[in-house]
Amino acid sequence: MPYNRIAAKKLLNASELELFDAGRRDEIGALGTTQLHAKIERTRRLRDKHRDLYRRQRVSTRARTGTKTGARGDANLRTRQKEELFGELLARFEKRLAQIEAVERRAQLQAVKRERRATKSAAKRASAAPARAAKPAVPKVRTGFMSTAAKSADTRCRLVQTGRLAVHAHMSSRGRRNQTKRDRRS
Repeated sequence: MPYNRIAAKKLLNASELELFDAGRRDEIGALGTTQLHAKIERTRRLRDKHRDLYRRQRVSTRARTGTKTGARGDANLRTRQKEELFGELLARFEKRLAQIEAVERRAQLQAVKRERRATKSAAKRASAAPARAAKPAVPKVRTGFMSTAAKSADTRCRLVQTGRLAVHAHMSSRGRRNQTKRDRRS
Protein backbone atom coordinates (compact mmCIF):
# COMPACT_ATOMS: atom_id res chain seq x y z
CA MET A 1 0.00 0.00 0.00
CA PRO A 2 1.55 3.34 -0.96
CA TYR A 3 1.76 5.60 2.04
CA ASN A 4 0.67 9.22 1.83
CA ARG A 5 2.00 12.05 3.98
CA ILE A 6 -0.85 11.88 6.50
CA ALA A 7 -0.22 8.20 7.24
CA ALA A 8 3.55 8.78 7.27
CA LYS A 9 3.21 11.65 9.73
CA LYS A 10 1.48 9.31 12.20
CA LEU A 11 4.28 6.74 11.93
CA LEU A 12 7.50 8.74 11.61
CA ASN A 13 9.45 11.15 13.77
CA ALA A 14 10.57 14.57 12.47
CA SER A 15 13.86 13.51 10.86
CA GLU A 16 12.27 10.45 9.25
CA LEU A 17 9.42 12.62 7.98
CA GLU A 18 11.96 14.93 6.30
CA LEU A 19 13.37 11.89 4.52
CA PHE A 20 9.86 10.90 3.46
CA ASP A 21 9.23 14.43 2.14
CA ALA A 22 12.46 14.25 0.13
CA GLY A 23 11.02 11.19 -1.62
CA ARG A 24 7.91 12.97 -2.83
CA ARG A 25 7.49 13.71 -6.55
CA ASP A 26 8.55 17.36 -6.61
CA GLU A 27 11.43 17.11 -4.16
CA ILE A 28 12.96 13.91 -5.56
CA GLY A 29 13.32 15.52 -8.99
CA ALA A 30 15.60 18.22 -7.55
CA LEU A 31 18.04 15.77 -5.95
CA GLY A 32 21.41 15.03 -7.56
CA THR A 33 23.19 11.70 -7.66
CA THR A 34 25.29 12.28 -4.54
CA GLN A 35 22.24 13.39 -2.57
CA LEU A 36 20.30 10.37 -3.84
CA HIS A 37 23.09 8.02 -2.81
CA ALA A 38 23.03 9.52 0.70
CA LYS A 39 19.21 9.24 0.90
CA ILE A 40 19.33 5.64 -0.36
CA GLU A 41 21.91 4.69 2.24
CA ARG A 42 19.93 6.30 5.07
CA THR A 43 16.61 4.83 3.91
CA ARG A 44 18.11 1.36 3.55
CA ARG A 45 19.56 1.60 7.05
CA LEU A 46 16.17 2.60 8.51
CA ARG A 47 14.32 -0.11 6.55
CA ASP A 48 16.76 -2.76 7.78
CA LYS A 49 16.50 -1.46 11.34
CA HIS A 50 12.71 -1.74 11.36
CA ARG A 51 12.77 -5.11 9.58
CA ASP A 52 15.10 -6.54 12.25
CA LEU A 53 13.04 -4.98 15.02
CA TYR A 54 9.86 -6.48 13.58
CA ARG A 55 11.49 -9.94 13.44
CA ARG A 56 12.66 -9.66 17.04
CA GLN A 57 9.22 -8.51 18.14
CA ARG A 58 7.60 -11.46 16.34
CA VAL A 59 9.92 -13.91 18.08
CA SER A 60 9.19 -12.42 21.49
CA THR A 61 5.44 -12.39 20.74
CA ARG A 62 5.66 -15.99 19.56
CA ALA A 63 7.27 -17.04 22.83
CA ARG A 64 4.81 -15.04 24.89
CA THR A 65 1.58 -16.02 23.10
CA GLY A 66 2.45 -19.49 21.87
CA THR A 67 1.32 -18.76 18.30
CA LYS A 68 3.41 -20.11 15.47
CA THR A 69 3.60 -16.92 13.40
CA GLY A 70 4.15 -14.55 16.29
CA ALA A 71 1.48 -12.27 14.98
CA ARG A 72 -1.29 -11.39 17.34
CA GLY A 73 -3.59 -8.51 16.61
CA ASP A 74 -1.74 -5.32 15.96
CA ALA A 75 1.09 -5.89 18.42
CA ASN A 76 3.82 -5.31 15.83
CA LEU A 77 1.74 -3.46 13.26
CA ARG A 78 3.46 -0.09 13.61
CA THR A 79 6.94 -1.55 13.14
CA ARG A 80 5.83 -3.54 10.10
CA GLN A 81 4.22 -0.42 8.60
CA LYS A 82 7.44 1.53 9.11
CA GLU A 83 9.40 -1.21 7.37
CA GLU A 84 6.98 -1.17 4.41
CA LEU A 85 7.07 2.63 4.23
CA PHE A 86 10.87 2.74 4.13
CA GLY A 87 10.87 -0.09 1.57
CA GLU A 88 8.61 1.96 -0.73
CA LEU A 89 10.71 5.07 -0.15
CA LEU A 90 13.88 3.14 -0.98
CA ALA A 91 12.32 1.88 -4.20
CA ARG A 92 11.43 5.47 -5.19
CA PHE A 93 14.95 6.72 -4.55
CA GLU A 94 16.53 3.82 -6.44
CA LYS A 95 14.17 4.29 -9.39
CA ARG A 96 15.05 7.98 -9.62
CA LEU A 97 18.77 7.20 -9.40
CA ALA A 98 18.41 4.65 -12.20
CA GLN A 99 16.65 7.27 -14.36
CA ILE A 100 19.40 9.82 -13.77
CA GLU A 101 22.14 7.28 -14.51
CA ALA A 102 20.37 6.19 -17.71
CA VAL A 103 20.22 9.80 -18.92
CA GLU A 104 23.89 10.31 -18.09
CA ARG A 105 24.85 7.05 -19.84
CA ARG A 106 22.85 8.06 -22.92
CA ALA A 107 24.54 11.47 -22.98
CA GLN A 108 27.98 9.86 -22.67
CA LEU A 109 27.24 7.45 -25.52
CA GLN A 110 26.04 10.27 -27.73
CA ALA A 111 29.17 12.27 -26.95
CA VAL A 112 31.34 9.28 -27.83
CA LYS A 113 29.41 8.76 -31.08
CA ARG A 114 29.76 12.44 -31.99
CA GLU A 115 33.49 12.28 -31.27
CA ARG A 116 33.90 9.16 -33.42
CA ARG A 117 31.95 10.73 -36.28
CA ALA A 118 34.08 13.86 -36.05
CA THR A 119 37.33 11.89 -36.14
CA LYS A 120 36.09 9.72 -39.01
CA SER A 121 35.00 12.71 -41.08
CA ALA A 122 38.28 14.49 -40.33
CA ALA A 123 40.21 11.39 -41.37
CA LYS A 124 38.15 11.07 -44.55
CA ARG A 125 38.74 14.69 -45.42
CA ALA A 126 42.45 14.34 -44.72
CA SER A 127 42.80 11.19 -46.81
CA ALA A 128 40.57 12.45 -49.64
CA ALA A 129 42.41 15.73 -50.15
CA PRO A 130 45.81 14.22 -51.14
CA ALA A 131 44.12 11.56 -53.27
CA ARG A 132 42.25 14.18 -55.29
CA ALA A 133 45.36 16.24 -55.74
CA ALA A 134 47.43 13.25 -56.89
CA LYS A 135 44.98 12.01 -59.55
CA PRO A 136 44.46 14.00 -62.68
CA ALA A 137 40.88 14.86 -63.44
CA VAL A 138 39.63 12.34 -66.02
CA PRO A 139 36.07 12.70 -67.22
CA LYS A 140 33.98 9.60 -66.63
CA VAL A 141 32.71 8.01 -69.77
CA ARG A 142 29.42 6.21 -69.58
CA THR A 143 28.75 3.47 -72.00
CA GLY A 144 25.05 3.08 -71.31
CA PHE A 145 22.06 5.24 -70.57
CA MET A 146 21.76 4.19 -66.88
CA SER A 147 24.10 3.23 -64.12
CA THR A 148 24.24 -0.46 -63.23
CA ALA A 149 22.43 0.06 -59.91
CA ALA A 150 19.63 2.00 -61.58
CA LYS A 151 19.33 -0.63 -64.29
CA SER A 152 19.01 -3.51 -61.82
CA ALA A 153 16.45 -1.54 -59.80
CA ASP A 154 14.47 -0.84 -62.97
CA THR A 155 14.56 -4.52 -63.99
CA ARG A 156 13.33 -5.63 -60.58
CA CYS A 157 10.56 -3.01 -60.66
CA ARG A 158 9.39 -4.27 -64.07
CA LEU A 159 9.41 -7.88 -62.85
CA VAL A 160 7.25 -6.94 -59.88
CA GLN A 161 4.82 -4.92 -61.99
CA THR A 162 4.31 -7.66 -64.57
CA GLY A 163 3.99 -10.42 -61.99
CA ARG A 164 6.97 -12.39 -63.26
CA LEU A 165 8.73 -12.13 -59.91
CA ALA A 166 5.72 -13.66 -58.12
CA VAL A 167 5.55 -16.48 -60.70
CA HIS A 168 9.25 -17.17 -60.27
CA ALA A 169 8.93 -17.22 -56.49
CA HIS A 170 5.90 -19.48 -56.72
CA MET A 171 7.74 -21.93 -58.98
CA SER A 172 10.86 -22.05 -56.84
CA SER A 173 8.77 -22.61 -53.70
CA ARG A 174 6.82 -25.34 -55.47
CA GLY A 175 10.11 -27.01 -56.40
CA ARG A 176 11.29 -26.95 -52.80
CA ARG A 177 8.05 -28.45 -51.53
CA ASN A 178 8.18 -31.24 -54.13
CA GLN A 179 11.77 -32.03 -53.18
CA THR A 180 10.77 -32.24 -49.50
CA LYS A 181 8.02 -34.73 -50.37
CA ARG A 182 10.46 -36.86 -52.37
CA ASP A 183 12.95 -36.83 -49.52
CA ARG A 184 10.31 -38.02 -47.05
CA ARG A 185 9.37 -41.00 -49.23
CA SER A 186 12.84 -42.47 -49.27
